[in-house]
Amino acid sequence: MSDLILVTRRLKLTPFLETDYELLNDLHSDPEVNRYHSPGLAPMADAEVRRRLKSYVEDHQRTGISKWKLETIDGDFIGRAGFSWPDKPDGYELGYSLKRAYWGQGYASEIARALVDWFFSHRTEDQMFAYAASEHEKSFAVMEKAGLRPWMDMIKHGVSCRFYRITRQDHENGRGLTEPTSGSN
Repeated sequence: MSDLILVTRRLKLTPFLETDYELLNDLHSDPEVNRYHSPGLAPMADAEVRRRLKSYVEDHQRTGISKWKLETIDGDFIGRAGFSWPDKPDGYELGYSLKRAYWGQGYASEIARALVDWFFSHRTEDQMFAYAASEHEKSFAVMEKAGLRPWMDMIKHGVSCRFYRITRQDHENGRGLTEPTSGSN
């Protein structure tokens, strides 16, 4: 069994393993899941899925922070969630992607809130951010439920995006986690 990153009431995060290709490929083979991610409304190419999986495994091993495997408490794979360090702006970005069968059930908000809390409990950085395509209002609602607030608009990968962020001080003042979680690491 993989090391447990965190647990919420309904979800758990563990590091991806090199053998998790089929899980990640299944997630990103659905064009609707990719609508607001690269490659857009299309299945993700095999080489890109493999590159991402390798990156997730290596990032976790090297730094202890990555995109992780998202499962229900019962062990059903439902997606990925965690952090990455993009080119611009500098800093850790919160990101998540769920299988379509799990949309609309509050899982994205639950894991986003838990990850904000995890971040400020396990990292020394003073802020983190998330972003979504400017028309992806459901993602904005998830970010706001996690305590992030509008920050700036920017073109990212040729798409107009809205960025949200939360500072350590905002989190300590109660703008972050609203439900208890536990976790190690």
